Parts: sequence; C-alpha cells; structure tokens
Amino acid sequence: MLTLKNWTERRHLIVHADDFGMCHSTNRAIIDLWERRAITSTTLMVNCPWAPEAARAAVLDSALDVGVHLTSTSEWEAYKWGPVLQSAEARILTDEQGHFPPDSGYMPDVDPAVVRAEMVAQIEMAQRLGMDPTHLDNHMGSLRNVHHRLLIELGAEYDLPVRFSEHPAYASGDEAEIAALAKEQGVLHPDRVIGLPFTYREGEDYDFARDHVIDLLRGLEPGVTELLFHPSLETEELKAITDSWPYRLYDYRLFLDPDVRRVIEEENIALIGWRELRELQRSASTGR
Repeated sequence: MLTLKNWTERRHLIVHADDFGMCHSTNRAIIDLWERRAITSTTLMVNCPWAPEAARAAVLDSALDVGVHLTSTSEWEAYKWGPVLQSAEARILTDEQGHFPPDSGYMPDVDPAVVRAEMVAQIEMAQRLGMDPTHLDNHMGSLRNVHHRLLIELGAEYDLPVRFSEHPAYASGDEAEIAALAKEQGVLHPDRVIGLPFTYREGEDYDFARDHVIDLLRGLEPGVTELLFHPSLETEELKAITDSWPYRLYDYRLFLDPDVRRVIEEENIALIGWRELRELQRSASTGR
C-alpha cells in the first residue's frame, strides 16, 4: 500500500495507457490489457469519437483506473476532434473546420480563461459520462509551459493528482515553481514520468522496444514513476488513422510479454495506479 511514509522506500510504477477513447482499436487494446492486468491505469479523451465506448467500460468496471486526458490538439490528418465547449469564445481553440490544431504551438496566444473553461468542460463531461476520474494529465503535453499552472490548479479544484515531474526528462522550464504550487495546493504527482517512443528508427524493431523497456524497469529509482505508452490493436481502422500503427502495436504487446513481466517480478517493483495517489491525496487533504 502506497503511503507518504513509504513513498520513497521502494520502486512504485504506474503502467499507464494513454488515449482511451481515441478510436475503437485503442479502446479494445486498453480494455484487454486492463483485464489481463498488464496496465494499472488509463486516461480518457472525452472529445474523441469513441469516448462513449471507453466511458461505458469504466462505468461497467468501477475498478478501472481512468483519468481525464485534457486535450487541445488533434494531430491526425484525416481523423479529427474539437472542443467540448460550443461557445463563440472557444473558436480560438479551433482551425477553420472547427477542430483542434495538430500541435500546441497556438496555445501561448489563447486567453487562459478560455483554456480553463474548456478543460473544466472536459472534466465535467467525463463526470456526466459516469466516470469517477482518478487523475488529470494532458494530451501531447499541450498544457505544459504556458498553462502548466492551470493543470495544478485544476488538480486542487477537483482534488485529483496530476501528471507532472521535476525530473529533467520531463522538463518544461519552470519545475521548481510548479512543484512549489503543487505542494502548496496539496496536489500529488509522480517523481518521474517516462514516455515510450512514438516511433523507432530504422532497424529498431519490437525486440529493441522490449529490451528498452526492460532496461527502464531495471533502472527505476525509488519513488513513484509513471511509464506511459499508446497501445492499440492492429486493425484497418488504426492503419487509416496513423502510419505509427506498428509502434502502437508494440506498445500493446510489451506488458503482455513474459520477459517484461518477469523483470517486474524479479526487480520487486510495486505496481500501482493513479487511484492510489488520488486516495492518498484526499486522505491528506481531510487529515485522515
């Protein structure tokens, strides 16, 4: 059991699947990995076409550890989504077709009040879909830098832990300030956040990806680490969305791999979800 006292006494790992709700292929992969105890958490993109299917899975299985993947980008060329808000002010978050832009380069020019309103709408949409979110994180790092304080503020407002790390590998430039704000607001976050590659270079096949994960596991430091990745099944739907589909299939296979599972056991790594951080945060805030 994770406590503030034993937080740094051993290596705790959140095995996390991003992009729940993005498409049917991703939903099927994540649900399968959860049922086979290969992941410990996931996070829902409420803006996406397949979000209702993902949310229904969370409602049917109350143990499913699901956060809200706050979203302000829509990266695929032929598969799009946009804001939950339908107000005139929200148009600044969209392109001419009403979709989010493909990357977060536009975010510094957006009124922070509009960003906040959209993120609140996404959290509350998840709740209306019947979810009990375990944490907050954000798609493609779109709230980092300019709006990173907002992520902490929302974590405090909804009493949810957030994806944030002071570790250099997840640097945004203002770690000390954000960490101080999180501590002040009583918002918990992992010590380290590690993302698996979206693509691999030529010659870096599944065996390379597996060995990379094994090296990461053997090198984990004490404390709480989140290891995030983007699993999907190999389907015509996924291939039509992105040419990165082989690597998403790698991500689906990795934590089902007997070699990876054996290393987790050999290294005595404690697998946890975001729910443990949420309950710890809420216990601290109520003084229990």
